[in-house]
Amino acid sequence: MSLWERISTLGARDDETPGERRRLVLTNQSAVIGMVSCGSFAVGYAIAGSRFVLPMIANLCAVAMFVVALVLTARNARTLAKIAVLLPCNVVVVTASMLLGGRVGFLYYFFLFAAVAFLLFGEKQWGLRIAFAVFGAACCAFVLTVVREPVVPVSPLVAKTLDVTSSIAVLATVVFIVNLFTSDTTRAETRLAEEHARSERLLLNILPAAISARLKDDHQAIADRFAEVTVLFADIVGFTELSARLEPDELVQMLNKIFSAFDDLAAELGLEKIKTIGDAYMVASGLPEPRADHAVAAAKMALAMRDALARVNRDFGYSLRVRIGLHSGAVVAGVIGKRKFIYDLWGDAVNTASRMESSGVPDEIQCTRETYELVKNEFECEPRGTIKVKGKGEMETFLVKGPRA
Repeated sequence: MSLWERISTLGARDDETPGERRRLVLTNQSAVIGMVSCGSFAVGYAIAGSRFVLPMIANLCAVAMFVVALVLTARNARTLAKIAVLLPCNVVVVTASMLLGGRVGFLYYFFLFAAVAFLLFGEKQWGLRIAFAVFGAACCAFVLTVVREPVVPVSPLVAKTLDVTSSIAVLATVVFIVNLFTSDTTRAETRLAEEHARSERLLLNILPAAISARLKDDHQAIADRFAEVTVLFADIVGFTELSARLEPDELVQMLNKIFSAFDDLAAELGLEKIKTIGDAYMVASGLPEPRADHAVAAAKMALAMRDALARVNRDFGYSLRVRIGLHSGAVVAGVIGKRKFIYDLWGDAVNTASRMESSGVPDEIQCTRETYELVKNEFECEPRGTIKVKGKGEMETFLVKGPRA
């Protein structure tokens, strides 16, 4: 960071808003510019002779006040620092106008200082804004009405030169301030856009795009009924025993590899990942956008998950197995609650799919008669017969073996 940047951000805090930081930077930079300007005039007055002792002293006092302003910002006394910047500016211009006359262009500075007061003080400090605007107007009126003849007469050429240089100085200062504020605003807007895009990506990783859009428009609970959906549950066989032997970070890394592979498959096949529960993975096909081939897509996902786990085992030396259950039926899907939103499913179809997984066979994909009827033309299925399912009684189930030749 350069010296100019360090001085500009003197007294800055990490928790302040962009507007507060912008006003702080303007305060510090105004103090530095004032020090240089008034210091140069003080040297000029000293060289000019004893007739200019009063304006020399006024400019030296102004330099001291600008130094005090920087000290105040460093100590977080920002309001006093802003006053220490604006007050000597007006006093110095009044002094110079009394010395050289009120028609040499110094009046432009009063308008500049009044505008700067509105930029330095925040919206809640409207009283100080008005006070310095009135103070600048009073100084301007004093110079125009009281200061008649200059203490030190100047030639028309010098008066014209002062008028032109004052105009240029005020214009350059205005351009500098506008550039400061627009550049800072542009950076803030860019950062805001980047943060918004990052938030949007994060939100879309949590909720489907259509559900996210509805939540933004309406903060009420969302609940939609879907008549034809296939729910898939997958569980890593023997994971509980394995977790007792692995370090926590190794366990999480292993699950992350597996579930990341499953996430890629869900995105590729257009399925909606619902959630993970420990080592269980839940995905749904046919929502939030209905699709006629929901069961076929879910069966493709199940077969691909089994292959993906085999690749993970081969690449990282694991010996994991997966148990998958499928069921097709009606569900209610939506978002409830106020915090930590999740797009979830409810209904008997969810419970049945979970039971198909828990009562299934390792490395096999078990489905109900409802799912079988929807996928039998696309996949080879092996009847498993009637099994007793907890909470459901006797159920006829099938094992999805693979695509038909």
